[in-house]
Amino acid sequence: MIPPAALFYSAALAGKTDAIKRVIDSGFDVNKPNAEGRTALMLAAFNGHSDVIALLLTHKADSALTDRMGRTALMFAATGTNRSAVELLLTHKADVNAVDGGERWTPLMFAAAEGHAGIVAALLAAGADPAMKDTDGDTARDFALQRGHTDLAALLAPSK
Repeated sequence: MIPPAALFYSAALAGKTDAIKRVIDSGFDVNKPNAEGRTALMLAAFNGHSDVIALLLTHKADSALTDRMGRTALMFAATGTNRSAVELLLTHKADVNAVDGGERWTPLMFAAAEGHAGIVAALLAAGADPAMKDTDGDTARDFALQRGHTDLAALLAPSK
């Protein structure tokens, strides 16, 4: 038999809502981190599983928790292409300007580096600050430019 914790984390990563429900119904703490310090919400967000994210949030998953690198579920979601996953976290008060514990990246920086215009637009609409800088002094616009996302860099250009 698979231990509930292992089932919970693998189901979150794979987007299996039925398995998530079963483990939650058994009394498992939805905010309990795995060995890497990641919660099921972070794992579901990484793969953009909106249905799992919604289920976890209705069972009091905390979007403010961070993994060992200081990354939030919103940061994980921002690396992907599922805008609804990002918007779902934002509607549940995820911090749009949170910074990770390493290079001090924000969700906007993660999205800009990946070249995801829809995610960038959603983050900006939610109040993401494009002027924030990481430990090297780079902004989300800098990351977009460095990776050849010129259209995205224009969206992130400072207003005059």
